Amino acid sequence: MIKIKKVSQNSIPDEVLKFALAEMQKIFSGEIIFVAQDGYLMQVEINQRRRISDWEEKVPAWSTDLISSVTKQICLEFSKLLYGRLVIKIQRCRVTQIERTVQQRFTGLDGEGI
Repeated sequence: MIKIKKVSQNSIPDEVLKFALAEMQKIFSGEIIFVAQDGYLMQVEINQRRRISDWEEKVPAWSTDLISSVTKQICLEFSKLLYGRLVIKIQRCRVTQIERTVQQRFTGLDGEGI
């Protein structure tokens, strides 16, 4: 079990980032999703898919340079997120896309918020 001591705004705790990177390296096809609210990481979702045609394929180990590069990009993109999701898409054991979906919060309207 991971114990998180402190969660800072616009950053992913080291323990969570290490866990997510380890999980990413096990995925043949899928995505890791970081959800932010008010700039704080609220949850991590892990979705893995395996096509029958790729069932026997082995997941190769990632290089240190690749891990470093992916880590830097994830941290950079998450630092820009106040409300929304950061989705890291993986296909055939490679990060193929990073999507940052931003949600806007509106107050002062009927019903307050979204």
